[in-house]
Amino acid sequence: MLVDIGQKLIFPSEIASTNLRPDWVLWSPSIKSIYIIELTVPWENSVEEAYERKNLRYTELTADAKQRGWNAKVYPVEVGCRGFVASSTIRLLKDLGSHGQALRQTVKKLKEAASGYGSSGRTLAGL
Repeated sequence: MLVDIGQKLIFPSEIASTNLRPDWVLWSPSIKSIYIIELTVPWENSVEEAYERKNLRYTELTADAKQRGWNAKVYPVEVGCRGFVASSTIRLLKDLGSHGQALRQTVKKLKEAASGYGSSGRTLAGL
């Protein structure tokens, strides 16, 4: 797993060549599967626009990875700046295996972190 927080992520060259820097990259060479995750903290009325923008940004990269035999998925995830957790975020958490109480607790933590995003130096990266 690669996470681009406070560093310059270099995308795994065995998957595809790119200058793009997703926030998180989860991959398994044994099953040739990759999740490209891009976090956005928009205003609630801009969630759909943010999703589409981020999804389009990684379309070519996903296609390149698929051409090299990888099962590639892009996950633009949005947590609104006032605590709204978009369905795309919940979908990612479920795809990663979070269900039931664990899912509810994670969503609660995201809401709390997003509510303070940008104030008092709090960030979503601290989760």
